[in-house]
Amino acid sequence: MSFPSKHQPKEYRKTANLIFGASKIVIASHLNPDGDALGSMLGLTHALKALGKDVTPLSTDGVPATYSWMPGAEWVQTATDRRDFQLAVVVDAGALERIGTSQLPAIQSAKTLIDIDHHVADTVFGDVRILDSSSASTAELICRLIRNMNSLLKRDLMTPDIADCLMTGIITDTGSFKFPNVTSKTLTTSAYLKKNGANASRINELVYENRSLASLKLVGRAMESLRITADGKVAWTHVTAKDLEETGGIDADTEGIVGMVRSIEGVEVGVLFREIPGKKVRISLRAREGSDVNRIANVFGGGGHRLAAGCSIEPPLEVAIRTVIEEVVRQIGSVKPKG
Repeated sequence: MSFPSKHQPKEYRKTANLIFGASKIVIASHLNPDGDALGSMLGLTHALKALGKDVTPLSTDGVPATYSWMPGAEWVQTATDRRDFQLAVVVDAGALERIGTSQLPAIQSAKTLIDIDHHVADTVFGDVRILDSSSASTAELICRLIRNMNSLLKRDLMTPDIADCLMTGIITDTGSFKFPNVTSKTLTTSAYLKKNGANASRINELVYENRSLASLKLVGRAMESLRITADGKVAWTHVTAKDLEETGGIDADTEGIVGMVRSIEGVEVGVLFREIPGKKVRISLRAREGSDVNRIANVFGGGGHRLAAGCSIEPPLEVAIRTVIEEVVRQIGSVKPKG
């Protein structure tokens, strides 16, 4: 399913006009937010605040430490009792349920709901939708929306803070422009953000070269549990609740581990399982070109992209690993796991 933005100029104008006409706006994104989710949400929040709007950005899991430096991170709330919003915007979620059940009442209380996303999804929600699965990130769509707003307002809302937020979304969803989802639109959007103050080198350093000691210890724990199928196509590892406790780490400290697993020579799909105390087992899937982990995540109520997706399922960890790996093996035509 694809929603090319060139077919949606009226949706950008409609969204801009809805924003101009609302004074109280709530914005939400998916659970366990990544750089694109937060970058899109905060970039839009900055723009709306510049228009004098009362904006409430929501994230069930808050802001991971990796992204705590982002401009406006302190505005993000984990919950709200407010039900007086005129407009709700959901960004980068894939499906409405992925924002978390605790956020649904606030989002659904708004008169109008807008969905802005680049995920491929079978379910559609929202009264107005800006959907473009050909874009590498939702941040690109938010940038396009702000530029449309600029045109209608005859003024420029773009600032270095907004540019940094949106560039973070692009960098993290493209693996610093390494992934095959990078398009000419991605590069021209990035050039525009760079021109408007985005500091790509600083963003890369803060996201990828600023690891905590606990995160490095967790890499070691994860590599100790690494397993691989007999044909070498699927590799997986896990981080237990005990690992988190003993290293002093948190879920955000596992960032990047699944990419290491997928980077093993010959591996087509890498999987990381994280046992989060008091919550479901969280699963991250990464694939090389030719495989589609979004389809795998969909089986378990998750989603994402062809090459990067995630889901959560009920514990115990051992059952979660067996269930998901069997599905991965089935879908990509690998062989049964060793042992």
